[in-house]
This record gives sequence, structure tokens and C-alpha cells, in this order.
Amino acid sequence: MTTSHLTMEQLLAVRDGDRSEPAYADAHQHVAECGACRVELDRLHQRTARLRALPRMTPARNQFPAVRTRFATERRQRRLRAAGIGGLAIAASLAMVMIGRDVLRPNRLDAEQQIATAKSESQQLELQLHAWNPQSRVLNSRAAAMVMELEDRIADLDVRLAQTPESERQLALWQQRVGLMNTLVEVHVTRASNVGF
Repeated sequence: MTTSHLTMEQLLAVRDGDRSEPAYADAHQHVAECGACRVELDRLHQRTARLRALPRMTPARNQFPAVRTRFATERRQRRLRAAGIGGLAIAASLAMVMIGRDVLRPNRLDAEQQIATAKSESQQLELQLHAWNPQSRVLNSRAAAMVMELEDRIADLDVRLAQTPESERQLALWQQRVGLMNTLVEVHVTRASNVGF
């Protein structure tokens, strides 16, 4: 008979009723006499009963074919979408090649007409400015500084216009000149009306 408590292997042999070895036969007798080992054997029975009471886990039906079908469908949709976007990009490229040149670069005639219009507007603004006779009017120091800056910028533009041969670049410069002339006229008219002339 054993004087120490039973090992887990011996408790399992007692639980299963195994008496094949002399140590297991002694273990049966030890459980009958030892309260601690009897309590441990009862816990082992309870665990076994709880494990047997758990619901059976049955594998779910095979989902792989459905997943494979869905994956193939999504891949086909992505490819169709990419092909559609690629087709649209090609169509847009062809449209830009066919008509984009005219849109991106105006005809020389149109640019020349726009330059002529800008020159005409610039001359009209200069005439309007001379009609106001700005030299005879009094301006405060802030307005005078603005007028000097605008006149300097107009002079710089005139130099650049004389040096720029391309009509498209000249168009942008003439449009800037018209804007500056318009601002210069407004400064003179606004300041003169504020002073009371």
C-alpha cells in the first residue's frame, strides 16, 4: 500500500477500473482509505462528466466552393471595371489628340484678335486716365505709392512686350497690362472722388 497520494496516471486507472498492474490494484485500495485522493477522483469524474455533456461539434458543410465562386466573380468584376476605365482613358486620350490641340492652343488668328482687343482696351484706359489729368490732382502718400508701383509694373510689362515675339505669351502680357491700367484708373478715380474733386 502506498503512503503518498496517487498520481494522475493512477487516478485515471482507478477511474477506468484498470487493475492490470499491481500498482493500479493498490491504487484502488488507497482511494478507499485516503480521503484526499477520493476527493481528487470525484473531481476527475465531474470533469469527465462535464466534458461529455458538452455539445458535439460537427464540422460545418464545406464552404470552399461558394467562397471560390464569389472570389472568381469579384475578380471578374474587377477586371471588367479596370478594362472599362482603361477604355475610357484611351477614348479620352484619342479625343484630346483629335480636338485637344485646338483647345489647348488657340489658333494664331484668335490670339491675334485677342491681343488687338487687349491693346484697344489698354489705349481706352490710357485715354480715360489722361482725361482725368492725374498730374493736377492731389493724392495722399499711400495712393501716390500705389500709383508709382502700378506705373513701374506697367513699364516693366511694356519692356517685356517689346522683347516677347510669341503671340500667345504676348496675349498674357497684354491682359496683365489691361488689368494694371484698370487698377491705375480706379486708384485715380477713387482717390479723386474721396478728396472731393
